[in-house]
Amino acid sequence: MNSSLQRGPFFGRLLLALTCRLRGFDTLHQLAEIENAPFLPREKVRANQFKQLSDLLQHAESHVPYYREMFRSLGITSRDIRDFSDFSRLPILTKDIIRERQRDLVRDDVPLATLEPHFSGGSTGVPLKFYRSRKYMAASDAGTYRNLQQCGWRPGEMIAFFWGSTDKLNRMPRWEFELRQHLRRSYLFDPFRSGEAEMVTWVQRMRSLHPTVILGYASTIARFATFLESSHLSPPQLRGIFTTAEKLYQPQREAIEHVFDCHVFDCYGSSEVQNISAECPQGKMHINSDFVVLEEEVNDGDSPRPFLFTSLKNWSMPFIRYRNEDCGYLSSESCSCGNNFSLMHLEIARTSDNFIFPDGRVVHGEYFTHLMYGGDGIANFQFHQTAIDRISLLIVPGPGDFEARQQQIRKAVDHVQSLCPPHPIHVEVRELDSIPLSSAGKHRFTRSDVQAQPAASREAVPASN
Repeated sequence: MNSSLQRGPFFGRLLLALTCRLRGFDTLHQLAEIENAPFLPREKVRANQFKQLSDLLQHAESHVPYYREMFRSLGITSRDIRDFSDFSRLPILTKDIIRERQRDLVRDDVPLATLEPHFSGGSTGVPLKFYRSRKYMAASDAGTYRNLQQCGWRPGEMIAFFWGSTDKLNRMPRWEFELRQHLRRSYLFDPFRSGEAEMVTWVQRMRSLHPTVILGYASTIARFATFLESSHLSPPQLRGIFTTAEKLYQPQREAIEHVFDCHVFDCYGSSEVQNISAECPQGKMHINSDFVVLEEEVNDGDSPRPFLFTSLKNWSMPFIRYRNEDCGYLSSESCSCGNNFSLMHLEIARTSDNFIFPDGRVVHGEYFTHLMYGGDGIANFQFHQTAIDRISLLIVPGPGDFEARQQQIRKAVDHVQSLCPPHPIHVEVRELDSIPLSSAGKHRFTRSDVQAQPAASREAVPASN
C-alpha cells in the first residue's frame, strides 16, 4: 500500500476533525454515538426509534404551527401517541400541503435566517423549498460516514465524491477549491462536466488522491467504469462504491463491480429526508431506523405501495408521515450481516438523463433541475433534449410575479447556451397547461433523446506507476 495512504487515516482524520470544528459541525462525535446502533438487539432498536419519534412529536406540537394546529384539530396531544399504531393514524403530509403551508411547517422558536434553505427536485411536480439546520447536516454527514464504514473506510480517508458542483464552488479560485476538498476529505468529481475529456483528468486526479471509496450518482459512476474499461485504464484500488441520488440498475451494478473489483452498496435518501436506507455487505437494504420512520401507505392494491417518511433528525422543518411518491415494500426478513435495522425493497425511485452536447461534453440532468430552483411563478417545468444541439424548455406558469418568471427563464436559457461555446445550442421555450407524465406515472424534470456516441479519439493518459 502507498505510504501516503498508510498515513492517511491519522493525518486525514486530523484534517477532517479540524474542518468539522471550523464549520461548527460535531459530525465525528455524532458518528461515535451512532456507529454501533444498527447492531443493538431488535427490541432496543425499536424502543430507541419510538423514543426519538416521541421527542420529535412533542417538539413539533410545541414549536411548529402546522403540527400544533393538527393536534388541536384531532383533539389529542403528542403524549397520546403511545405506540406506532397510534402514530399511523396521524394525517399524511403531502407536497401540496408543504407548498401551501411552508412557513407554518418551520419551527417558530428560532429565526428563519439561522436555517438554510434547500430545494428538492420532486418526482411529480415543481421542486419543494424547505429548511434545515447545521445540526441536521452534521447528523446527515455522520449517517453517511456510518454507511461508508461497512466496507472498511475510516474517517479521514479520501472520498471520491461524484456530485454536482455549485455556483459557489465554480467561482472559487483553484487553490481555494483544492484546499477545501482536501480539508473535507471529499474530492468533488463533477457529473455536470463529465465527458470523456473530463474523465481523463479524473483518472489522473485519483492517482494522486488515493481515494478508498467512491460515493455519488449511480449513472455517472457506471459511465466512468465503462470509460476506464474501454480506454484500457487501470481503475483506482477501492474498498467500496456507494451509489445514491438515482436508481441503480442491475447492468450498472455489474459494470461497476466488474471494473473496480469491489462491492457496490446502493443507498437511498432524498433531499427532504436524508439517509433513509443503505445496503449492507449481504446486499440487503436496511432502513436507518435512527434517522427515519418508514411506513407503507395503506391502499387497495397489492403493490407497490407509496412510502411515508418521518425524519427523526430534522427538527427545523419536521417531515412527519411525508409521502414523497417513491414506492416499495417493507420486509420482515432478517439479515445475517448483524445489522438489526429493518429491511425494505425499493421499487420506484428517481431517474435523471444525461445530456450530450456537440463537443462531447456530458452533463447530468440534475444540472438543469438546479437552474429552476427558487423560481417564482413557475408551477412545473421540463428540459427535453430533442437533438444534440436542441433543447425544449417546457414551462407551466403558476401564481407569482410575471417578470420574475421571465427573468428565471432567461437566466436558465443563458446557462444552457453557455455549456458548449463553440457550438450554438438552440433553446425553445414553450408554455403549456400541463406536462405529460412518464409511463410510470411520474413527472420527469429532464429528458434526453440523444444517445452517447463513441469518441473518434481520446487524449492519452500516462501509464500508472
